[in-house]
Amino acid sequence: MIGLDVPRVFQDVAGIRTATYRSMPASGPDGHGKPPTVVLLHGAAPGACSDLNWFRNLDVLAQAGYDVVAYDQPGYGYSAVPDDHSIEFRYRHAAAFLESLGVESVHLIGNSVGGLLSTLLYHRSAQRGGPRIRSLVLAAPFPFFDAPASAEAKLAQHRGRLSSIEPTIESIRALCLNTFNQPEQVTDEIVELRLAMLQGERWAAHKARAGISREFDRAAIRRAVLDVPTLMIWGLQDRSLPCDIGVAAFEHFSDARFLFLPRCGHWPQTEQAEMFNRAVVDFLRERNQSV
Repeated sequence: MIGLDVPRVFQDVAGIRTATYRSMPASGPDGHGKPPTVVLLHGAAPGACSDLNWFRNLDVLAQAGYDVVAYDQPGYGYSAVPDDHSIEFRYRHAAAFLESLGVESVHLIGNSVGGLLSTLLYHRSAQRGGPRIRSLVLAAPFPFFDAPASAEAKLAQHRGRLSSIEPTIESIRALCLNTFNQPEQVTDEIVELRLAMLQGERWAAHKARAGISREFDRAAIRRAVLDVPTLMIWGLQDRSLPCDIGVAAFEHFSDARFLFLPRCGHWPQTEQAEMFNRAVVDFLRERNQSV
């Protein structure tokens, strides 16, 4: 079975019983010292959770000497379902989660809406406090800026696909075939886990999110240029958030490098895991050497 090979523990975060996963090596990337903390934020896709979105990444980062933490966001995976399904609540929950770690600084790795949450956490960090955010790794992040006109038609198609899914094996397999570029990546295990994460109250939570899951306070950030060291990774065949958005992101980051991956859809951390992990480990190593 796929999933994270670390214990699942629960803690109360912002009133939500939150499923948390942590793998902490004995020493950091250079073989001594305290391991730097990396937090993984999954996206908002139907069935998203830490087990599904990071099963090819968490162990690799831990073996490279990082204290790696993942968690299921409110209403996803094994965390409790909230009354408030907005991105702003998920942001507040994420901020409280970072605070709960009791560390001085973190690196954030976010996929899709997890990438949006990561940028909001950095942009609002001065007013929020909490751990210093040392860098961002953004895997096909949902944009905090206005999407380019060239992406609008594809975004509309994506929203239409999401509104038509059902909690059946056939529907979720079709959804996975859209998420990935390579059909062979859509294994029975991935489909079955994604479907399992949409049963019962999780399906009700998915439906409740439908109208508000992409809305957040854009006013202060939509024209921002973020100066945090950033690695942006995008699949060239992303049918959920087309890579045109990644090109447009060049104007919104002053200290970023961009990696566009071939034969890759919306989950580069899974579909091109080897290239993704190598790029992330190299990027994080540079950040820690520059401190």
